[in-house]
Amino acid sequence: MGHLPRIASLGQRQINGLSMARFLQTRGKPIVTYNEPSRDDHRMTVCRPLHRPTLLRASILAGLMTTCQTAQAEGLETILITAAEPPAIDEPTTLTGEETAPRADLAETLREISGVEAGRMSGHGLDPIIRGQREHQLNVLLDGAGIANACPNRMDPPTSFGNLAGFDAVEVHKGVTSLTRGPGGSGGRIELTRNTVERAAEAGMQSRLGFATSSNGLADQTSADVLLSDGNAYGRVIGQIGNGENYEDGDGNEVPSSFKQRSGTIIGGYRVSEATGIEVSIDRNRMLDTRYAGSGMDSVFDNATIYRLDGRLGDLEGPVDALRLEVSRANVDHLMDNYSLRELTAPMPMEAPAESHTTTARLTASSRIHQVELDYGLDFQRVEQDAQAFNGMTDMLMFRQWPDGRTDQMGAFVEGDWQVDARNALRAGLRVDRLESEIDSHLDKSIATHPMVPIAIRESARGTKSDTEISGLLRYHHSFNGNLAGHVGVSRTAVAPNLTQRYITTLMNGNLMKVGNPELEPETHHQVETGLSWQGERLVANGNLYVDQVDNYILQDRKIAGLMPMTTSFRNVDARLYGGELDLSYAVTDWLATQAQVSYVRGRNTSDSRDLPQIPPLSGNLGLHAERGALDGAVVLRWAARAEAIDEQSGLDTTETAGYAVLDLTAGYDIHRHWRLEAGIDNLFDRTYAQHVNRAYSGVFGDPTARINEPGRTVWARLTATF
Repeated sequence: MGHLPRIASLGQRQINGLSMARFLQTRGKPIVTYNEPSRDDHRMTVCRPLHRPTLLRASILAGLMTTCQTAQAEGLETILITAAEPPAIDEPTTLTGEETAPRADLAETLREISGVEAGRMSGHGLDPIIRGQREHQLNVLLDGAGIANACPNRMDPPTSFGNLAGFDAVEVHKGVTSLTRGPGGSGGRIELTRNTVERAAEAGMQSRLGFATSSNGLADQTSADVLLSDGNAYGRVIGQIGNGENYEDGDGNEVPSSFKQRSGTIIGGYRVSEATGIEVSIDRNRMLDTRYAGSGMDSVFDNATIYRLDGRLGDLEGPVDALRLEVSRANVDHLMDNYSLRELTAPMPMEAPAESHTTTARLTASSRIHQVELDYGLDFQRVEQDAQAFNGMTDMLMFRQWPDGRTDQMGAFVEGDWQVDARNALRAGLRVDRLESEIDSHLDKSIATHPMVPIAIRESARGTKSDTEISGLLRYHHSFNGNLAGHVGVSRTAVAPNLTQRYITTLMNGNLMKVGNPELEPETHHQVETGLSWQGERLVANGNLYVDQVDNYILQDRKIAGLMPMTTSFRNVDARLYGGELDLSYAVTDWLATQAQVSYVRGRNTSDSRDLPQIPPLSGNLGLHAERGALDGAVVLRWAARAEAIDEQSGLDTTETAGYAVLDLTAGYDIHRHWRLEAGIDNLFDRTYAQHVNRAYSGVFGDPTARINEPGRTVWARLTATF
């Protein structure tokens, strides 16, 4: 794919009367790196981008490039493009807090990206989906650290522990673009990033303060971010407080979704240069009294602590150019019950304490051999999860959902980027992973010991499961001319079963409701992806097509031989996922732009000739953005077609889901170069609608049309200050 330049600080420099500094702070603006003209050359060179701009940014940028042609005539500084940028291998879609409306959960923000959805369970804890893939098919990193959910029902997916008030940006890589950031990731990768090292190069204090509120759900969200640096040593403190209330859908029905969030981060480090330094950090995230409309229980607390060490050594002499060591430890403590935050309607009070511990380590080296940049190294991840269920009146252990389970992954990887010439680039990668999982088979009332579990499953669960998997990647990018670029990629990746799929045990009213399958094989994904991008003077377009043939896809099913009809388990099938995304934008004038996005994915269980469950339908948006002086605004129509491709046998789909179209309005005003005020209305016409990817499992046992509806009309506002 072709890509666009990136904007750094431009001060108050203007192009055709537009203040470029505001593009840093306004939703839907371009981000470019600006090089001050030298005494001998009054030109701007296009630098290698760090992130791919969103479609709306791209449309405005394309229009600005056109207006540059008249800038000299108006007495403004001349800007020229000196050379075509070679095609980029990996172009993530990047969002920052300044570009998006305030949300209760990060995954809700990710829905703004084509090809990305999120299953709603409540106001908090939405679970992201990329190209129809979810959960452990996605790799999620929080400033380089891995973290695993502590709730077996995924009240706390990894993205729920991150928010854009505590990070500088979130990068979404759709599909397989690299093998250096861990195993799996067949659906893509989500990375929450901080640019502390880069910002610390400037001595002094930098701060960012924010406050947001809404009329429906998010009561208040306050954040503060302060960085102190002398150019080498630095310290950074980040804090955020958020409170959510139950929101109402378009019909005025209250959806249980309230929560309290408290998070804080301390970062300390020393930078010798951009490539050399050391950094340590501690993140603490507390979720309290979180209600879940899509579950029979609520979360009393969900507390996460992440410790991280990042050491870099660059500009080395000899065969190795750079070394990097990343080590992290994430601990999560969780308690859910069915009586503290809701009226008890079940036959007995239940409570389920759970915990997870994720340890990651990655050692990466970089070398350059002629025109090839090599990254190679070792990585390790251990996930430990334990969950139990007790009778809330007698404290009697009812069953163990995760009986002190553990998964280990040890991998080795090598990946090379070859810039063949100005028009062609190639990436090739290979990794080998050793995967193991086991439980404490001596614990009572687990999958290995509970009398309700079939004997064959009990016996299988007592042994250690191990696999060795090989993954490969090849991506080729070509620039046809200054406007058109394309790419094609092929990959093979393996996704190991997680502890839930292999070892979960859940009982209800004396019946075995869900049980794992210890004999599951890892999924093997064989993917082909191709895409084109066009960047003209006013029109910017990006399109992708992909096919993913999956051997041993892990399917949740309700009709498995040897189990009762009401019992849900997992089995391997062959499957195919295919689809595409199209993003278009057009700069009507230098202050008005239109944009459109559409995405489609289809999933088929080819073993049984039926659809895969919880696959998003055809969806997209259509927007109009305007900016004039200190004011800007946007109108966006979000829509989705009716979801007709469903799988009722899985227990995840219950019936088709109606399509919808919803209108959102946003506006912003730069009060001062340090202060910005934003406001908006989501779901302007108060429509009642629901996403098809939905966590309303109760519909399986009750009304099959039941869904967790999205919020109705919501008025929001945000004030931010940057110093």
